Amino acid sequence: MIISQLKPFEEILGYLDGEKKVFIVGCKGCAEVCHTGDESQVLEMKGKLEREGKTVTGYCVIDFLCDKALIKTRLYLHEPEIDAADSLLV
Repeated sequence: MIISQLKPFEEILGYLDGEKKVFIVGCKGCAEVCHTGDESQVLEMKGKLEREGKTVTGYCVIDFLCDKALIKTRLYLHEPEIDAADSLLV
């Protein structure tokens, strides 16, 4: 298992500086076990970003972000929301 660590929120905001619209991707694998990216954390991040004036175009939580085939099929389902975003936050 890979260990996942959440970056400080201010650092995440720095990466998103100048980006208005964001699509968020979470993981039910290692990130869920480490409490850094399961659905509850994704929704918490969504709220924080919206309070900072960001528009969250959507989000998804993929079973395992380390599985390329799974990522491709799951992100394809959210293509319009991803296309509307300036950035993806994983």
